Amino acid sequence: MARSTLLASFLAAAMLASHPAPALAYITAPVPTLGAVFADSTYATLVKVEKFDRERGVIVYSKVRDLKGKYPLERMRHVFQIHGTPQHMGLGHVPVRPDEVDWKYAVKWVEVDKFAVVFTRRYEPFGDFGHVYIDGLWYSIMCPGRDWDLWYAIYSDPNLLRQWHAGSPARLAEALEIMATGRTAYVPVLGKGNKAELRAGKATLHTLGASYLIRSFDAKRDILAEPLETTAIPNLLKVLATARDRDQRARAAGALGLIGSNDQAVVEALCRTVKADPSGTVRIAAADALARLRPRPQQALAAVEAALKDPAFGQRRDVHAALKDVLARLK
Repeated sequence: MARSTLLASFLAAAMLASHPAPALAYITAPVPTLGAVFADSTYATLVKVEKFDRERGVIVYSKVRDLKGKYPLERMRHVFQIHGTPQHMGLGHVPVRPDEVDWKYAVKWVEVDKFAVVFTRRYEPFGDFGHVYIDGLWYSIMCPGRDWDLWYAIYSDPNLLRQWHAGSPARLAEALEIMATGRTAYVPVLGKGNKAELRAGKATLHTLGASYLIRSFDAKRDILAEPLETTAIPNLLKVLATARDRDQRARAAGALGLIGSNDQAVVEALCRTVKADPSGTVRIAAADALARLRPRPQQALAAVEAALKDPAFGQRRDVHAALKDVLARLK
């Protein structure tokens, strides 16, 4: 099945699984989860900085690749103004509250070839809006001219660092590509600390499970207690091996992939999980973690190939499709 067809089917399932958000919830009050903003956006696009003007507060992004839909243009302009940002003139209430601290951060952060992820929505009859992630900042945008070129930054929301994503834009793009196949992706989110500490590399990150079907945010349900630090690896290995709850084991596998350690104990534990865990969901999470770590190729390939031959999952087409995708990434 083509990725676009898979994406459409999982979008339909997501919308049936929960009631749609009230009108303008997409921009007036951002939807609570990464899966919801991905599902509700018309486009999701990985972009990079092509050029910028710090004095005028303008960033020109060029498209790297489409993550959902086909963005209409190859580049877009984002404007950061403390004063002079136009008010929304169409239907509905759209908050315009420029954040001086975050806007200064954005124009200081910008350098040619840095990545960002842009979610945009053709939100009839209200207008065109979006949410953008750069390192350590989520900011929201609107396009008054509806030309998909000139966008104004209108507000930022630090809560999204705890609910959507707080790692790198490249890592976010990778997670969205996994989510587009219907799988759960594991992403870092802000735990202990604030946005300033995150940007200074002093905050604690945790692991969040995100998918199209998760449209409500529950920190206890969706976030793993262990921090994304090498000191947590022994506890994560214990959770992976002994936790009765399938989702706990899956998040532990996701966390091990995010920490990025190629320690032999980590690799062996993930390989065992891929081959023998009773849950297909956990096997997929462990396989995705191996694909991220990219250990010795033969070891990871052998584990995934063994899982594909396991008769216990012979009828699980979703598990087979996910493992074949990981196998292709490992080769």
